[in-house]
Amino acid sequence: MAAGIPARLTVAQGRRFGLTVGGAFLVFAAIAWWRGSPTATNVFGALGAVLSVAGLAVPTMLGPVERAWMKLAHLISKVTTPIVMGVMYLLVLTPVGLLRRTLGGNPMVHTPDGGSYWKSRPAGSRAGNLTRQF
Repeated sequence: MAAGIPARLTVAQGRRFGLTVGGAFLVFAAIAWWRGSPTATNVFGALGAVLSVAGLAVPTMLGPVERAWMKLAHLISKVTTPIVMGVMYLLVLTPVGLLRRTLGGNPMVHTPDGGSYWKSRPAGSRAGNLTRQF
């Protein structure tokens, strides 16, 4: 993922990265200031200011910074994705499955209609409707 980021970004790419991430750090600095944490305010404020100024002054030089940022994001996703998916499974799919079992019915079990599992198509449908679907 991060390997596709060139060493030198275009002006628009560098400016977008610097101002977006720098702005996010400045927002975090404001939240830390509001909560009364001077160390976090200074760290986030300095990072936000440096990235914002670099995004305006030298946006083409932010390629290595963006590449490192994306590597960090990839490493974080390796941890958070399984956790989020596990929570979703436990909070969404498990209750739905238990509810389906409680209320009865299994969508995988089909009964033959008239001795066959064939489902006839509605009267107005034609095979020509299936050409050029997209």
